[in-house]
Amino acid sequence: MVPRGKENNVADPPGRRPTPEPDGVEIACQEFVELVTDHLEGTLPEEVERAVAAHLELCEPCRIYLEQIRRTATALRTLPNPTLPQAARERLLAVFTTLHGDARPPIPGSTP
Repeated sequence: MVPRGKENNVADPPGRRPTPEPDGVEIACQEFVELVTDHLEGTLPEEVERAVAAHLELCEPCRIYLEQIRRTATALRTLPNPTLPQAARERLLAVFTTLHGDARPPIPGSTP
C-alpha cells in the first residue's frame, strides 16, 4: 500500500529530501513503505532508524501513512482469533498423517 502520489520510485521533490546522515544513509518514500513494519517493531539498525526519523520530519505523506498503519494494526488486534472447526482439523491431520506417517505436528500451546 503506497501513499497517494508516491506510486513510483521517484524520491521526494528536490529540496524536500532529508540531508544524508553522516554515515550516508538516506530514506526515500518507497523505502520507508518497505521498512514501516520493521520501524514499528523497533528492529531497524540504528543508522536506518535515524534516516527514517529524518525522512518523517520532512515528509507529511509518510507520516500520514505511518499513522494509517498504526491504526490498522490497532484495529486488527481487536478482532477475535479465528479457530479451525474440529472436523476441518481432523481432516487436515488425516491428510498430514497420510503424507508424513504418524508424526503429528505439535498442537499450539502444548508441550511436546
